[in-house]
Amino acid sequence: MSNDDEVAYLKSPTLSVLDRYNDMKGDDVYKALQYLFNECVLEDQEYEDEFLLAAGRSLIQKTAEVKQQISKETGQDEIKKSAALVRHYFNVDPYELPVDEFYKLLAEAIWLQDHKNKQLEFTIANVLVKAFGNNMQ
Repeated sequence: MSNDDEVAYLKSPTLSVLDRYNDMKGDDVYKALQYLFNECVLEDQEYEDEFLLAAGRSLIQKTAEVKQQISKETGQDEIKKSAALVRHYFNVDPYELPVDEFYKLLAEAIWLQDHKNKQLEFTIANVLVKAFGNNMQ
């Protein structure tokens, strides 16, 4: 973020920071924006209030733009869907992995998902046989 003479390098806010910001903004929007800015700024220095508020508003605007849904349609958002699967099974940020490691984990995640589905099918089949097997004779 920059404003003529002032420059600040900011990181993206975490969900907990955004949650706290949302709690604070009902009481005092200025303090909430100040909190948000201070949590995200990477350099410890003094900034003018006008700059701080503009940067805080910019962070909120950018964060709102990031909110996206994953399409339910087959063939769309496949990278996001694959990333979610890797994140679910291995608890890692797939966007930080080298591509070859990502695809290795993706293959393992797909196998795990398929294995779980087969186990569930087997369990359901057993339950149905036990529940209705004697009645079918």
